[in-house]
Amino acid sequence: MKKIIILFVLAFNFSYALDQMYDYRYTLGPEIVVPDAFFWGGGGWTHYNNDLYLMSNLQIGLADRFEIGAKIMGEFKRWYLNSSLLDVGAKFAISRNLALQADVPIALNSERDLGGVLSLSQWDGYTKKVSFIHEGRLGFGSVAGEDRYVKISYAYFPYFQISDAFRISVGALFSSSAGKYEHFKEDFMCDIMPRVEFGIFHLRFMGEVSIEILTWEAKKRNRYAIFATTDI
Repeated sequence: MKKIIILFVLAFNFSYALDQMYDYRYTLGPEIVVPDAFFWGGGGWTHYNNDLYLMSNLQIGLADRFEIGAKIMGEFKRWYLNSSLLDVGAKFAISRNLALQADVPIALNSERDLGGVLSLSQWDGYTKKVSFIHEGRLGFGSVAGEDRYVKISYAYFPYFQISDAFRISVGALFSSSAGKYEHFKEDFMCDIMPRVEFGIFHLRFMGEVSIEILTWEAKKRNRYAIFATTDI
């Protein structure tokens, strides 16, 4: 049965691997455009497991090629703050369609070793209605995990523009850890993520669901999220 699922995923490119490293970025998700502007975002997500994660981020564009930002996240268990984390990062546009991003997550109320994430994103715009974002990421230190050398992930997001204000996406992301074979097998994850985006006035709303469809020993927890962004 697992072999059938893997073949289906690879054939249609409709899968997504969501692990903690996915949220270790100052943006709300993979991005390629580096705006010369100020952006603010906020939102949250839950696994319907007595948990609630709230976050807020700020992105500041500098000139046309450089951007800096920060995102703060809080994890609540039964309405009590369980942990909080700050991610600071920067992004550089290598070209119009290629961007390099670096993020450093910092635990605010618990001890944690230093770690970081490097991301390389590429945007392909085939038509005004269809575009794609590819993202490769490497996580180091505490991001990779104990006894892991590096965490690796690859994401593929097709976007379909329905109208000027409305677009949809179904993304694919795979991730695992490099090192011992046992770690690679235990850490391998793959999910499917449908996303809907809607803009009105200066606000843009995003709703997404992460559905885990393939794993070895990782916890199977679907995630339901909603975000909002605006220019400042």
